[in-house]
Amino acid sequence: MGMIMPDLVELIVLAAGKTNLRCLRLPERKIITLRPVGGVRDETEGEILRVIPNKEWEYKKHTYLSGKVIDSYIDGSVLTPVPLRLYSHGTWDSFYYFAELWEIDPDRELPSSLPEWVIAVLKAGPREVFEMEQIIPGANPEEMEDPISLAVEYAHQGNIDKTWQILHGCLTKDLRCIDAFAHLGTYTFGDGRSAWHAKRAMQRYLAGVKVGEQALPPGFNGLLPWSWINNRPFLRALHGLGLCQWRLGQFDAARNTFWRILMLDPMDALGCRFILPDVEKGRDYLATVADENWPC
Repeated sequence: MGMIMPDLVELIVLAAGKTNLRCLRLPERKIITLRPVGGVRDETEGEILRVIPNKEWEYKKHTYLSGKVIDSYIDGSVLTPVPLRLYSHGTWDSFYYFAELWEIDPDRELPSSLPEWVIAVLKAGPREVFEMEQIIPGANPEEMEDPISLAVEYAHQGNIDKTWQILHGCLTKDLRCIDAFAHLGTYTFGDGRSAWHAKRAMQRYLAGVKVGEQALPPGFNGLLPWSWINNRPFLRALHGLGLCQWRLGQFDAARNTFWRILMLDPMDALGCRFILPDVEKGRDYLATVADENWPC
């Protein structure tokens, strides 16, 4: 008697290949390889697929499934049932740091010439500084090199297949590796000329953002400065998400994303203050890149 197939299964994509998808089957979170009917299309790591199963089989102690993908979504609570931790590092006073940088006299009214985001940072007053836990599977704190830096090194050498293999391996071991999502997004986005690649990159960045957001309490108003190194994967994922939104003409969403980064990291290590005016004016991403002669 053959296996009775469920009407619907949900799978988290761990690695999107050319012909199949390595996934975690929910709710048991066991690894399974999906061969989608019609082949792999736009599916990306971090997406949760709703699949009508067709056939399931075992080969060399590994489970395979064929089926039709009917829907997908991204949910941080599903990706990371155990959220990353937040560590407090005291309080940051915006007036103390911004007074000299923006030539502000604390005894006078704020100049109207200040950018709107700067005024918002100042009005928020002193805020608590946090550092987000960073997960890099296989990293040894006693060694300089970790899997993410090794993946970047392979990319610089032109061995992108090895890069993707390492990043996929990180996600297979722990989906809380935000930097794996961020770098997959970066290598997908490329020079930004392809809207199709931008859409796929956006999904990868979004998955990383959703993982990080699970660490933040409701109404979070703290800071996640770039200067605390473990905040960088989350900020990188947010920045990449904003670039993809801008590239795809989602100007309101892009503005909100870059604004959010500036509120989290007012010292602006990623240079969002230079991007924000063009986004707010609705300038085309590719035209701006060409005019400003940005490296692609």
